[in-house]
Amino acid sequence: MTAAGGTVRADLAFSAGGAEGPAATLRGGLESRITFTVRCYERRQGLAGLFGDALLAQHTVDRVAFYDAFEQRFVVEQDGDHTSFADEAGLQDGFFAVHGMVLAARVAAPRSGAGSAGPSRYVAARAQYDPVRLSPPLTILTLFGFAARYTTPWVRRDVPRAEAAP
Repeated sequence: MTAAGGTVRADLAFSAGGAEGPAATLRGGLESRITFTVRCYERRQGLAGLFGDALLAQHTVDRVAFYDAFEQRFVVEQDGDHTSFADEAGLQDGFFAVHGMVLAARVAAPRSGAGSAGPSRYVAARAQYDPVRLSPPLTILTLFGFAARYTTPWVRRDVPRAEAAP
């Protein structure tokens, strides 16, 4: 995570764990889905802190992956754009990682002064992975536990202060 000139950028990655690889699921003709949610907060001081920290920005990345049997390539779709990968390593990086996400480009620099000793901003992120994406008529199966969903806990990291320009 980096901060420069009021811009917060983040890199995210999700590990699918030791279960059967996602590539085998996709080759079997199924789709997988992952959603990354990232929020940027500023800590409130004093009595304002009783109402919680201020949400400065939120960004969600939603991806769907499938296997194109004709082209023999993995395909990752995000915001209507398709990217294809020939091997599992490319799929892992293209589906389970987000690089250089611009989270908050409009956030003003923190005020300097008496209360500025510690970091005043932080980022919270989580991922939700559905190894098998079900079509709407079949989504009732999730009520009976037939579809797995993995949701990470929120992970928080302080945003480093940007260096002051001379």
